[in-house]
Amino acid sequence: MEVLGRLEGIQRFEIHGGPYARLFFTLEGDAETVQQCQLPAEAFDQDLQVGDPIVLTMLLRTVMEIRHAPAAE
Repeated sequence: MEVLGRLEGIQRFEIHGGPYARLFFTLEGDAETVQQCQLPAEAFDQDLQVGDPIVLTMLLRTVMEIRHAPAAE
């Protein structure tokens, strides 16, 4: 399932030499609740900036990847 949201923060770190990040986000329709997930570098766009609109791919309420949201037409 794909869900729209907004990136609120990003904290990069390494685990056993592999790049990861803790990403903080809000979902469309609930801007008051900041949620977070931890993903490996290949599961999110590396050029994401705080405030960017994003698309979260979720499986059973678990974030699998985060990408830039497509531009509004």
